[in-house]
Amino acid sequence: MTIHNKLRITLVALFVFIIGLVGLNFATFAQLDGDSLAVNASGSLRMRAYQLAWLSARLVPADADTAAELRRTMLAQIETCDRILAGLRRGDAELNLRPVSDEAVKEQLRTLQPLWEEYRTHVFAVAGAVGEEEKSEANAVVAAEVVGYVAEVDKLVTAYNHASQAKVAISKDIAVGVTVLAFLIFAISSYCIIIEVLRPIAALTASFREVAGKEADLTQQLTAKRSDEIGRIVQSFNTFVRDLRQIMQRAQACATEVSGLSDTMWRASVENSKAVECNAIAITNVAAHASEQDENIQMLDTSVHGISAHLEEMQALAQTGNVNGTELLTSIEAVRACAQLAASALEEVAKASREITAHATDSAAAIEQETASLEAFAATAEHLKGLASELDVLVGRFKV
Repeated sequence: MTIHNKLRITLVALFVFIIGLVGLNFATFAQLDGDSLAVNASGSLRMRAYQLAWLSARLVPADADTAAELRRTMLAQIETCDRILAGLRRGDAELNLRPVSDEAVKEQLRTLQPLWEEYRTHVFAVAGAVGEEEKSEANAVVAAEVVGYVAEVDKLVTAYNHASQAKVAISKDIAVGVTVLAFLIFAISSYCIIIEVLRPIAALTASFREVAGKEADLTQQLTAKRSDEIGRIVQSFNTFVRDLRQIMQRAQACATEVSGLSDTMWRASVENSKAVECNAIAITNVAAHASEQDENIQMLDTSVHGISAHLEEMQALAQTGNVNGTELLTSIEAVRACAQLAASALEEVAKASREITAHATDSAAAIEQETASLEAFAATAEHLKGLASELDVLVGRFKV
């Protein structure tokens, strides 16, 4: 059974109990109110009996007009007394009298009824008497009977009082019983609420506090062998903590991989810097040797032009047929000097070409190393992108 249904049953039971208690109180008050009306009505019989005795005594010396008024009053009082006695026995809605239920009251009414009938007969005798002497004799009987009749009326009032006190005592007993029952219901309800609701909620609160604390404990697992709301909350809590623990473990793994990739990127960056530096040095050396080679080439060009000029001069001397030995030797010496200079320039050009080739090879190696570093950078960036996507998926499971 769910806690919702348990609380509903408890509240319904408490509501029915409260309604029953209120209804019992109203019923008790109604009984007491009814008894108070009956006590008042029975007490009025005593007053009316004395009033009839007083009217009977006044009727003896009264004149005709006064006697007629007194008789009408006496008949009205007698009719009222008859109605009250009948209402006390059988009930009367207009007088708010209920039928008597107490046996002592019933017995006293049975005792009082013939006395009232006899007393009423004697009152009628006074009202019907003609002479003053006859009235006096009938009034004496009434005066003698009123004390005994009133004594029985007092016993009726006492019987009603005893019945009311008995009902009050019963009402007190019922109130004590209801109080004890209310305490038991309160104790049972409190125990059920503490065991079924408050204690599991306190355990959940403590677990949530440990998970949400500074040292978040994601190993918390609650046990609840129940199928109500608390059981479902415990299952949801365990599932939440388990998923959160898995997410944190994956996040830690991603953080470790990111740290390793950061080291890789740092090493690749260092190697890339070295490759760029080597490439810059090689390019600088290539530029320097290219400049030297350009100077040597210019020197070689000058030497070749000198050799060509001297050869043309020698050819001109040979064609003239007038060969001057000194001039020929001088030209030959100049050609030899230009040839030596050209050979030296060619040797320098070859050496510069070999150095340029070596620097070009170094530059190509540096470029290859830089390319490898860039590829390592790209792979690392791609891996970081994948880790970032995975972290986004992990974080996306939470609403913030």
